[in-house]
Parts: sequence; structure tokens; C-alpha cells
Amino acid sequence: MERGYKIRSKPDYQSLAWRDKALAHFVVAKGKGGMAVLQLFQQMYPREPVHVVYVRDGADDYSALLEKVIGEGLHCYDAEQEGLFAFYRMMDACRMGTQFYMAGSESFIWSAVKLAKLHGVQEDDVMKQIVATLARPVYCVHCKGMTPEVTTNIVACGKCGRKLFVRDHFSRLLGAYMGLQVDAENPGDVPAIEEIYR
Repeated sequence: MERGYKIRSKPDYQSLAWRDKALAHFVVAKGKGGMAVLQLFQQMYPREPVHVVYVRDGADDYSALLEKVIGEGLHCYDAEQEGLFAFYRMMDACRMGTQFYMAGSESFIWSAVKLAKLHGVQEDDVMKQIVATLARPVYCVHCKGMTPEVTTNIVACGKCGRKLFVRDHFSRLLGAYMGLQVDAENPGDVPAIEEIYR
């Protein structure tokens, strides 16, 4: 790949920062994303209402620190699906002017973005910060299965088992990178698997 080449489909990620002109703030984070939330609150504590959904992730648990900083606006969960479902339910009470912030792995962020879109939130209106890993969610174009947290250039599809080449093309609709069968033309001819998305 040439230097300076930008993958057009790849989303832009940035460090979380409070947005101006908000009527409320909604933060969603998982695991080490808790550190990004703490850094966000170091900037200031907004005057507007703040809700934070935080999903603990094994040793990466910032819930005790977040509790000290945020207090009653914090909602902690042990399972990703439980936290995402709570976020989806809480969005019913959100009003126009609420700003959204998400931090964690790319798989987690795009799972939350998909739920926000169901409530009419545009992807551009969500500030996103990848934390701790470059692991990718991969969509199999053959069976339509999703394999989260992929760190290698080639991965076995979690649904159909095909060996997929992980492309750099990202689908915002699916919230994943495209995976194509690497040995479709020469079955069994699979290149070396390398860990490149740590």
C-alpha cells in the first residue's frame, strides 16, 4: 500500500470530546473504553444530563472509577448483549439534541451504532473512539455470517467455516469489514495467516 493512501470506506475515529450545543449526552463503552470515558470526564463534567452505559470486560473493569466520577448517571453491565439492550431501551427517552459517544473495540462500537440508527441517529452524529485493539468485525459475503474481533489477515468464518481474506473495505451498513473466500479458485491453497490487527 502506498504511503498516504486512505481507505475511503474506513471510518474516522477520534478521541472522545464533549460536543457543544447538546441538550443531553449519552456515552456507551466497553472494557478499556472505560478509560476513554474517564478521559472525557477529565475535560469537564457537563451541565446537561449524562447517561453512561458501561460493559465490564474481564480484567478491563473501570466501573469502580467510573462510579466515583459519574455517580447515578452510570449503568454497568457484565455482558455485552445486556448492556447493548439496555442502551437500546434507554434511547426511547432520548430527545432531539442528545449527543452520542462510543468507546471500545470496533465490533462493539458498530453494534451500538446499529442500535442507535434504529432510533434515527445518524452515524456522523456519533463520536467514536477505538480503544486497546485494532481487531475487526468481519462479514462473510458468502453465508452472511459475522465474525467479531478478528486480528488476522485470514480467518475461518464463524458460521460457514470458509477461510476468509479480511479486506480493508468497511461497510457502514453492516458495521464490518468484508471477508472473501481466500481459496475459492484453488481449494486448499491458503496463504500464511498473519496477526496484523492487534
